[in-house]
Amino acid sequence: MHLTIGSLRIDLIDDGLFELRPETFVKVTKGRNAELLYKSKFRPRIKVGFNSLLIRGEGKIILVDPGTGDKERFTERRNYNLDWPRRTLSVLRELGVRREEVDLVVLTHLHWDHAGACTTVGFSGQLEPTFPKARVILQQRELDGARAALSDGDDGYCADDFEPLVSARKLELLAQDDELIYPWLGCHWSGGHSAGHMVVRIGYPGGPRVMFPSDVLPTTAQLDLESGMSYDQNPAELLAAKLKFMTLAAQDQDVIVLVHAPRNRAGVLKQVSDREFEFEHIALENRNTKTGPHQ
Repeated sequence: MHLTIGSLRIDLIDDGLFELRPETFVKVTKGRNAELLYKSKFRPRIKVGFNSLLIRGEGKIILVDPGTGDKERFTERRNYNLDWPRRTLSVLRELGVRREEVDLVVLTHLHWDHAGACTTVGFSGQLEPTFPKARVILQQRELDGARAALSDGDDGYCADDFEPLVSARKLELLAQDDELIYPWLGCHWSGGHSAGHMVVRIGYPGGPRVMFPSDVLPTTAQLDLESGMSYDQNPAELLAAKLKFMTLAAQDQDVIVLVHAPRNRAGVLKQVSDREFEFEHIALENRNTKTGPHQ
């Protein structure tokens, strides 16, 4: 499943499913009673996907949120019924990409389901970077926030996923809210879900783009501006970020890739009112967008 923007090929990689309680994943912050989530249309557990991006072009190979990885995850496998083994690394091999060829990894944030694949157990038995030649881009606030959260017992983070990157001097920390990594790759702070959460946009200015909102808009269940997840750290910040980035995506007709959608993973947003959006699913197989200015 992929699309092409000018000289860039973007593959959507399915890392596998896991399970969450519906009241955890679909949280309405106001205006509705949470008991609605227990009605019969909701199952006790719901299947959630995980979708990474592989970008190839302009002489670069880039991964965005590579997923859980191959380190043993006994607690998470039990608690979330993780599909195992996870798929990102094997799909990379199927696509002809070796770990040593990856130039850059972009992490929207450091939760284990997004960042776990950045480290692996090497032949020495020690943790090491999975992609040995890659820079790993992260918001400075996210590293600080993850360390603080771990000290408070937050199990959404795992130090083994990122501290080896710090030790290996692989992390490149972004200080600004908006950073242009390449002319066709931008990272934009959103906050809300986590302290340093970022939204990623791919494509040249003036041309078609792909937006990866990550956990600002993980599935269509969070289209309502007041809706989110129990994992969101700052609901007010999240609401502002959703309105900002969903409005931008609708105006520019970005292709949206939803990180946790188990199906209907990509689409475009239509803004039907100041605070209301609709999502139109699109199929990505061999999809070519309009020609951008740099094709």
